[in-house]
Amino acid sequence: MKYKPNAYLVRERSSCYAVKVTLPFYMRSLFGNRTAFMRSTGTTDIRQARVIRDRIMYEFFAIRDRLKPKPQGNNVDRVLKELRQVDQYITQNVGIDFATARVCPSLVQLRDEFIVQHSDRRKLSTLSKYIKAVEVFTAHFRCKDFRLHEINRTMVTDWLDSAKLERATQTLANYLGCLSQLVALAQNRYHDAPKENVFTAHKLDVRHDRESYEPFSGDELAQVVDLLDQEMKDVALVGMYTGMRLNEICSLQIDNIKTVEGVWCFEVTEGKTRNAARQVPIHSRLQTLVKRLIQNNHSGFLFYHASITERADGKRSTWHTQRFTRAKRKALGEKGTERKVFHSLRGMFISQLDRGGVPEDRIALIVGHERGKTESFRTYSQGASMKELSGYVELVSYEFLVQ
Repeated sequence: MKYKPNAYLVRERSSCYAVKVTLPFYMRSLFGNRTAFMRSTGTTDIRQARVIRDRIMYEFFAIRDRLKPKPQGNNVDRVLKELRQVDQYITQNVGIDFATARVCPSLVQLRDEFIVQHSDRRKLSTLSKYIKAVEVFTAHFRCKDFRLHEINRTMVTDWLDSAKLERATQTLANYLGCLSQLVALAQNRYHDAPKENVFTAHKLDVRHDRESYEPFSGDELAQVVDLLDQEMKDVALVGMYTGMRLNEICSLQIDNIKTVEGVWCFEVTEGKTRNAARQVPIHSRLQTLVKRLIQNNHSGFLFYHASITERADGKRSTWHTQRFTRAKRKALGEKGTERKVFHSLRGMFISQLDRGGVPEDRIALIVGHERGKTESFRTYSQGASMKELSGYVELVSYEFLVQ
């Protein structure tokens, strides 16, 4: 191997040299989940930097060698383990004609089978959650795939305990739901599927997550909006005056702007839930803004970065989520603001309607929540007129912003 005297050395903007090394996956949690370790040598002299580099890398390599995962047995051990599993499988399935019987697919194969079965009935964004659930679960064990009989309840709880440190409880509950459906599919279709669904009966308290979004104060929101670029300001204003979800806003195209009963409104054709499809009156505060967005549209989309975002799950709000989060952190800091996010604007909108005395079922119509619980209400209620809903939307105001 060719000797590189300046390996791991990079030049900082200050012209000082820094030591930079890529972190292996098993060390990243010790360094704030960063992918690289970088420290300044404090010198512009390359010879001094090399000496400092050598001392740092000596310690780094020592720690890396201590943490590096040890291989689990040799090749012979792995082969013997596989054969014993086959023998155990045969014992558990006495009487089965293995020459003709279909064998239960692996977790990844079940995922693919599930997606094929439901591709014509479920949205791409929904099916992508099954892909993500399998990906996150297998990545935890640094394994590409599992036979279902290899997965036990202890493995699942170990994964959950670790994932809770990085992911919201509601997200984990969603992953569990996807994984349990894959096992249920196997139980319905294959004779040798596990009798127990190890992804069920895990008690996750998601109530805290569902109520976890905190509203911004007037001053806080004004500070955040002041740091946003023009596109993100426009997106935020639409969110503040409509209560729409971020991806619903970013997905808006010219064709989604309608006039219904003489009222200008946004038409949401699909979304997070089956109740998401709706028509939202456009607040008078947004009229000029929407006209400008229509005039300056981007291939039909109202927002440029939404028009150039192409994801497998159909989401167009990735860039906007990142921009809003960066502005919030810059304006308010990170500590104590974790639960103040773009979705908080939706909660603030709903709170204003509620304080204004708007009936709950009317609020549900505007924001896309489930309406009445009774069968008669769901079957026979014709809803409100667009003019009535527009009147409710006009109750929303933000005095701390320039009107």
